[in-house]
Amino acid sequence: MKFKLGILALLFSFNCFAHKDKVIQETYGNVKIYMRTGFDYSDIDKINIVGQLSKKLSDRLQYKDTIFIEYIQDYTDKYANDLYMLEFNNSNYKIITGIEPEYKIDSNNSGLSVRIYADRIKVVDILKLVEFTIINKEKTNSYLTKKNIGFNVYEDKELIKPLISLATDDKIIDQIISSESQLIKDIINEKILVNGQDNYGIEIYWQNDNFLFEYNHIHRDKQEIVFELKDYFYHTYVNVNDILIFVDKNSFYFLDGTNDKKKEIINIDNSSYAPLVVSDFGDKLLLHPMRNRSELSIFLKDKNKVISKFE
Repeated sequence: MKFKLGILALLFSFNCFAHKDKVIQETYGNVKIYMRTGFDYSDIDKINIVGQLSKKLSDRLQYKDTIFIEYIQDYTDKYANDLYMLEFNNSNYKIITGIEPEYKIDSNNSGLSVRIYADRIKVVDILKLVEFTIINKEKTNSYLTKKNIGFNVYEDKELIKPLISLATDDKIIDQIISSESQLIKDIINEKILVNGQDNYGIEIYWQNDNFLFEYNHIHRDKQEIVFELKDYFYHTYVNVNDILIFVDKNSFYFLDGTNDKKKEIINIDNSSYAPLVVSDFGDKLLLHPMRNRSELSIFLKDKNKVISKFE
């Protein structure tokens, strides 16, 4: 009874807020990245990893001009198809305001760019696009073509005109992504810190196209891998020892800093694309969407179980 009363008190203490997109801008030598997204998804970490490793790519390929990587994450799944645009002699912003044809920013006639409008990205895939554009810069613009992006957000799609945008031909993109690159295999061997801890707790690294979750023991006398994952949607720290790793909006792993038990995927009913709000009650976690207080779930740590239906 006390736990239920505590939940109610917590729920009604939240303030309403107006959501604003997050913008990430970083520079790594001659590589500039720009990303716009809605929340703290793992793609923020991935685009920064892409920026760091693209700098190494450009050094190895002796390309010194500007490389601009522009990524708009379609986190609400507004468009039916992803867009990839590889462009030479233009490192200016282009899709920052949207991919609708009426929005246009003039070229700066310099450098090259890799532009992405997609739900999610993969680090190695984007590195392959960067490498291809550097090597084939003089031919890159010849692969640009018109593409129907399409809409997902309208019920009556017959009333909506097709959205035609400029993009690199899908066949070329597929060929690049399916290709092998020894240079990229070499540079992804570097271990990159994604999220560290001051003294002890679960830290996140990226290496060889995998995310590594390592427990850093106090005073860093021991570093132990507790979990490894190819990709994930977002993570939420409960405390330095406990973390939830969401692979999509409806499933997650619970890590408690130990490596002595099997990590099992846990399913949860969730209609929101935003990261869930998580509150710690010792052996229980309270989870619910940011804007929907009625869609409430309780995660029992010791049983690795979610309860979503209450009488």
